[in-house]
Amino acid sequence: MQIDKMTARVRPRKPWEAVDLGFMMVQQWWKKLALSWLVLTLPIFILINIVLVNHYIWAAIIFWWLKPLYDRVPLHIISRALFGNVESSREINKAIPGLVFPHLIKMLTVFRFDPTRSFNLPIWQLEKLFGNDRVQRSRVLKKVSGGSAFGLTFMCIVMELIIFFSLLGLIFMFAPDYYTNAIGRALFPDDGYEVWWAGWVINFLIYITYMIVEPFYVAGGFALYINRRTQLEGWDIEIAFRQLAQRVRNPQNYRSVAMLLLVFTLGFALPSVDSVYAEENAALTNAEAKKTINEIMQQDEFGGKKTVTAWRSIDKKKKKDEKKDKKKEKSDGSSSDFSWLSFGLGSIGELILWIAAAALVVMAIIFYLRWSPIAMPSSHKINKKLPKSLFGLEITPESLPDDVGLAAMDLWNKNDPLVALSLLYRGVLTTLVHRNGINLRGSATEGDCIRIVINHDAKPDAESVAYFRKLTTTWQHAAYAHRLPDDALMRDLSQRWTQHFGDHT
Repeated sequence: MQIDKMTARVRPRKPWEAVDLGFMMVQQWWKKLALSWLVLTLPIFILINIVLVNHYIWAAIIFWWLKPLYDRVPLHIISRALFGNVESSREINKAIPGLVFPHLIKMLTVFRFDPTRSFNLPIWQLEKLFGNDRVQRSRVLKKVSGGSAFGLTFMCIVMELIIFFSLLGLIFMFAPDYYTNAIGRALFPDDGYEVWWAGWVINFLIYITYMIVEPFYVAGGFALYINRRTQLEGWDIEIAFRQLAQRVRNPQNYRSVAMLLLVFTLGFALPSVDSVYAEENAALTNAEAKKTINEIMQQDEFGGKKTVTAWRSIDKKKKKDEKKDKKKEKSDGSSSDFSWLSFGLGSIGELILWIAAAALVVMAIIFYLRWSPIAMPSSHKINKKLPKSLFGLEITPESLPDDVGLAAMDLWNKNDPLVALSLLYRGVLTTLVHRNGINLRGSATEGDCIRIVINHDAKPDAESVAYFRKLTTTWQHAAYAHRLPDDALMRDLSQRWTQHFGDHT
């Protein structure tokens, strides 16, 4: 390593300050990191999901298990860029095969659940140590930074969860019910999810999450590793001495020193009556100064350097003296004490954080109860105030004809398809509310109605529920996307309506 070519300022840092330096490295070289991540991981992601197209959970687990393999490329880029060697994309791609295979089996088995993997990875990959040498080296370096490396791992896991659920929440907020229902059934499978692409969407969100967080995880661990080596090996001191040596070797500095010596020589060459007296006084003064310096350096404060990490209690007497001093300062008015202000602002900030945390918990519970079919409790209660309409459709028994299926087909033949479909749909809703006694709120959406019916004890048989789901999807496509069904589907829906919901009174 050519430490004099480092692009960051070399100095001992606190562990979390070092992690922040690693995050800044990601911001500096994020384009190369993102491109290299895609080159390595995207083919693996596609291959795994194609092979396990109907088992997206296993595909997600396998892709997560291979994360130590992905971390090596970001480390390769950052470790060289930090020392002034910013490689091109072609050079990075050529280096990928040589980075992947060393220690691959160990990293995916014995050390897969290492909570300080981001810190240990530079020891494996950059120092290329083996056996007991690697163990001893890791033990020495982790004496101070091991806890921070573990904290970095935990923090990145939390960030992955936050980003994943945020992306999932965006989809549920803006996507139509047809797509959110499919993804919801894939997230909480009962007998299996219906469409294969729902698992792909979930895994793709996981992929995006890893792509965002993993470079920061690798860079933070690498910065902790560099900071620890700076503390142990004194890189900052070595760089300072190299800079001094460079100044001495500069020819311009030689000329400056020569001119300075010439001035001093001419000054001492001038005759002076008091020169002898001045030299004696100077010698005496230097001797006294040297004696004073030696006395100061022998004191305990200059005896060495030590780091204290243990907890220490303050003496009670010292606390009382500090309180007396503070009271005296307040009474004298010589200094301003703004401790009350800092305490107040800190209390307000803590209150805001607790309110935000409580709001997140409430939102998570609402999200779970809203979108999880298995979380919704069944109910035998019949709504005393039955809704007369749902999303603009009247659902009273007296508003329906005697044969809903036949009337809907007649409207279809008269080129009135939306009215025909709405008649079938509100006929099913009317039957579910007034005959089965299923609670359907006036504010419920089509997706809410499906979930309530599926989890209600008074729900109709499985074939009727499947028909209701199919009719709902057809109605949504026609009402919102203007995609009408063909004649065969419409005829089938009309005939089956009488079979499943014929007695609507």
